[in-house]
Amino acid sequence: MKERDRVLSLVWQWISLIKTSVGNDDQNGLMQKYHDEMRDMSNVNFRYRENGDPTDFCSTAAGMLFEYEPAKLLAGSSLTDDYDAEIARAFLDRFSPKNCLLAIWDPDLVNDEAYEEMEYDTSASAGNWKKEKWYGAKHRQVPIPDTLVTEWEKPTEIDPRLRLPKLNEFIPQDFTLRCDDDGFESPSVEIPLDCKKIPPTVVLEKPGLRLWHKMDKTFRVPRTYIKIHLSSPNPYHSPRSMTLNRLYAKVLRDDLNEYVYDASIAGCNYSVTCLPLGFRVSVSGFSEKLPHLLEVVTSRMLTLIEEMKEGPAKHPGLEKKFSKAQQNLLRETKNFRMESPYETCSYLSRMLVENNVWHVDQYVGEMEGDYADANPLTMGECALAAEESLLGPGKAEAMCMGNINSKEAQEVGDIILDRFLEGSRPLQNDEIPKFGTLKNPTRQEAKEIFGAELPAIPIKLEQVAYADSEENNAIQLILQTGCEHTLGWEGIATQELFSYIAYNSCFDQLRTKEQLGYIVSCFTRKTAGGGSSFSVVVQSSSTSPAKLEERCEAWLETFRQELEEMPEERVAMEAAAVAAQLLERDTKLGDEVGSAWGAITPTTELSPNIPPPFDRLEKLATYLSVESSENEDSERKVTAAGLKQNMIDLFDKFLSASSPERRAVCARVYCQSAKQEFEDNKGKPGVLSDYAAAQELKKFLAGYPTAPYWASYPSSSN
Repeated sequence: MKERDRVLSLVWQWISLIKTSVGNDDQNGLMQKYHDEMRDMSNVNFRYRENGDPTDFCSTAAGMLFEYEPAKLLAGSSLTDDYDAEIARAFLDRFSPKNCLLAIWDPDLVNDEAYEEMEYDTSASAGNWKKEKWYGAKHRQVPIPDTLVTEWEKPTEIDPRLRLPKLNEFIPQDFTLRCDDDGFESPSVEIPLDCKKIPPTVVLEKPGLRLWHKMDKTFRVPRTYIKIHLSSPNPYHSPRSMTLNRLYAKVLRDDLNEYVYDASIAGCNYSVTCLPLGFRVSVSGFSEKLPHLLEVVTSRMLTLIEEMKEGPAKHPGLEKKFSKAQQNLLRETKNFRMESPYETCSYLSRMLVENNVWHVDQYVGEMEGDYADANPLTMGECALAAEESLLGPGKAEAMCMGNINSKEAQEVGDIILDRFLEGSRPLQNDEIPKFGTLKNPTRQEAKEIFGAELPAIPIKLEQVAYADSEENNAIQLILQTGCEHTLGWEGIATQELFSYIAYNSCFDQLRTKEQLGYIVSCFTRKTAGGGSSFSVVVQSSSTSPAKLEERCEAWLETFRQELEEMPEERVAMEAAAVAAQLLERDTKLGDEVGSAWGAITPTTELSPNIPPPFDRLEKLATYLSVESSENEDSERKVTAAGLKQNMIDLFDKFLSASSPERRAVCARVYCQSAKQEFEDNKGKPGVLSDYAAAQELKKFLAGYPTAPYWASYPSSSN
């Protein structure tokens, strides 16, 4: 806000620059080209628009009927007339400070001292503050001084950094479909309905690299998706290493922003993300320009490291970007602690049930505080950390899908090898960090650990909400059911059906009838390494965490009775609904890409001999398809009675308060007004009031197998 007036001045300088360009006959050719670029992209986006949600389309179309006649409803928003300089000038003449309404939101506006140096007075004493009647928000209207109106209307000088952009080199011209080049389709050949079910195949496998490919023959759009995962043990080596690598990713995005902006306007996008297992690089968009974008992004990833290593004296601009990235990351990390209480509950439980996890306070400590003051993060250290992660011992998993043939996909593989794997040692599987889920203690195990009798939920993870203004309490009850390896396909399917049926019962009882809070939910929760649990979440401004926990336990017992009394016809109907969701067809290419990449990435930390479960959803659906029970030739008969009994058995073994195998944990977050209850619970057996206590308990916990269930059973597609 202190730079407000300078920013506003630059905005009006920019508007003045455009007005001058439009009014200058010598520039009309350039403005015409800008207009043509926009028209071309509008036409391309309309021509190759993919399917979306039908409900959203109807809602949007209804609103557009106010602007377009029915005959132009579909294309109206994409239609562009020819360029007319007179119309452009008339339009821009309306961009004037004389008819400008400037809206400013800032809690410090009521503070006299914060604005005493502004060019025009917006301090608390400059005018009478009013309160709107609904929420009591303070507001007022202040006229913009005539001196500023004059200055903005005709700036005396234009900042030399403001200049008209170059023409967009990323706008595509070639929309040829590779599947037509391969002779896949002709007027007399129909596209097989099941060609979407054909999974990607490996087209390039070398030490340290496995490349998957599938050429699109279903959606027939000239778009391509390239996904790359660069595995490395270095990013998550320590909180400091993870912080440095995240800073590098932020500096890279800032550095590339100006260049790839044109690409985003032309329908091409990229992302470079730092994850605990390494870096993810993704580029997508119209096929013609995508190889160029991939070249730009991957090349800059490496040259940026070298420039950062050369130091701030040689690259002061990069030092500014690094400083800004550090400020942004610190703010984002600290703001994470201000999340809603129910989200904090989920985070608290992760800190206990997942191994090898760093706490948010450790990241903050690397950027702020006494340790950070004595050991500041530097641009050079950031470059070395990124270099070690990207160019050290590594392993790459990649996938090319869409309008791309196998030869072009292999060229992408060559770029990956040349940029990141050339000269580096392939990463061994044992070197890849393993993230798994720990077993929560049963009631008996907790008794042996804490030396005291404990209730049915023996472990409580507790924290006071970080924000002083937080008025909500929240809990998340986590009941572990095992992992994908121990549950198997039938167990996973049973749990999905159980959670689907339980949700309505949970919401009706705890939200509608008992009115405990606006946020009430239950679901199957996935954790690292294939861990699985059934979770119940409630956030309330009126009820204490202990009472919320009690009501969740009471609902569980009533739901057990509901399952017992549920007609088999309803079980079959609910199972069919879940199976239909699992088998729902993708509506656009991006959906299919997401499904395929989601099957590949979980296998990156496992043996390369383990095939990705591309048919995972189909397999789960077969365990919920009651109709197969009528088929005498079926290898396995699914009945409604069997599904119902499976759900009851799942409840009795993992969820029942009386089960000796129950592994229950409850995460609690207290609002500020309930802080005393939190203090009173400190030191009680089974109550973990900070991260250190959770870390101490983890020493006693065993882990679930990290290999997913399909590791022992080859996929049916192989």
